[in-house]
Amino acid sequence: MKFDDRIKTRAAREGSPIPADFDRRMDALLDTLPEPVQPVKTRRPFRLAVSLGIAAALVVGAAAGAPAMLRMAQNRVDFFGGSTEYASQADTFEQYNAAVGISAEHNGQTLTIDNLAADDNYLTVFFTLTGDTPIELVGDAQDPAHWRAKWTTPTFWAEVNGKLLDTSGSIENEAFLVDDHTLKGLHRLPLRTALPDQFDLLLFTNESSCDARDADFRFPLSVDKSAVSSRTVEPGRDFLVHYEGTDERGERFTVDRAPRIERVSVSPLSSTITLSEQSPDGAPWDSFVLRDDKGNFLPRLPAGMTAGGFGRSSNLFEFIGADETTKSITVIPFLSDYKAHQVKGALDDLPLTDGSASGLTLEALTVGKEQATATFSLHGAVWSAQAQFTLTDRNGEPVEFASAPYADSYVDRETGVVTATLYYPGATEAELSLIAGVSFLQTNDDIVLLEEQAVTIELP
Repeated sequence: MKFDDRIKTRAAREGSPIPADFDRRMDALLDTLPEPVQPVKTRRPFRLAVSLGIAAALVVGAAAGAPAMLRMAQNRVDFFGGSTEYASQADTFEQYNAAVGISAEHNGQTLTIDNLAADDNYLTVFFTLTGDTPIELVGDAQDPAHWRAKWTTPTFWAEVNGKLLDTSGSIENEAFLVDDHTLKGLHRLPLRTALPDQFDLLLFTNESSCDARDADFRFPLSVDKSAVSSRTVEPGRDFLVHYEGTDERGERFTVDRAPRIERVSVSPLSSTITLSEQSPDGAPWDSFVLRDDKGNFLPRLPAGMTAGGFGRSSNLFEFIGADETTKSITVIPFLSDYKAHQVKGALDDLPLTDGSASGLTLEALTVGKEQATATFSLHGAVWSAQAQFTLTDRNGEPVEFASAPYADSYVDRETGVVTATLYYPGATEAELSLIAGVSFLQTNDDIVLLEEQAVTIELP
């Protein structure tokens, strides 16, 4: 299959839905941005990642020695020997996973399923790819190495008890090179519907279609996830969302939605809420925040969503902050103009924030010769747990680098801390000497929680 055909097939699988109010949000945010100085690369969206190198090299391999039943138990996971955004969950993953050790080989390349972790929310696959020749990474030489490793990983599909699992939306994966011949990776498959405690699982990799018969590699497994104490409820609760507002052009708008809470699940490994909707325009609804029974807001992580088209869309949202003591989760629709402003300060003006009831606080910043790393805490009803910053000069203006910088960020699932990194390889001493401050984008404190439309789901 040609490259463009693979892209079309991948796009059909994952979709590119536009969330409700997206245009209004984007216009509002763009109005707040300063005049462009130079482009900043950001990590490519998950839904656009394509594993081209592996798909071209691998053909069907035979999995051998599959265990009779894979049970979630305490096993070492070698993946956490490298740098990963899941590092804070290493102990939990090692407490609940099955050691698999099944391999398939073809033409000097071997794909091994090292470990499998399963709860009611995700199937997490840990794997290793090795080759007799160096692994060719996808992307350009100037792209960050850890991004290229991520793009090169195989994408897993799955059948559960003979039925294809719906894994549309985000491709949640991560990888790093151990050496030129060895790549280790993690791939998370979202579970929109409940799976039985015991099930037959067929994992397979394929870039040309979602048909297991055409798979590059096939791994037939049997899984028992009963050891993971997931607290899951499927209320099937319909509710109505209605609000009116005025956009940045002064034009009135009305939003009427009728989402359904299909499932709420909290486990040691992850927590998710699944919403479905017969969308009036095909775009999924995501204008909500979550709060627990103690009054704590639970940050919702960035997630890929699927459009409904003429049918009903179903989307899984991961959130953090819930645990075994959480008794209920409340879904609260909100109204916001989605406008933002810059928060600026000197390098030693930390922690740095403003008077917003909800938003980000820049807690720490480390500036090096090739990159700067910032950590942010979240407070209040934050609807987007993301952060990005800019280094500034003494006048508060962005520092210009001869080579375009690039940035990425992730949320620590245990602490809720956002770590954002700005990379500027090749920066000159003259450019570095200009760095005297920092700036980040803060959403305006205008969010209105529609408490009268909130819905509370009790956990078992």
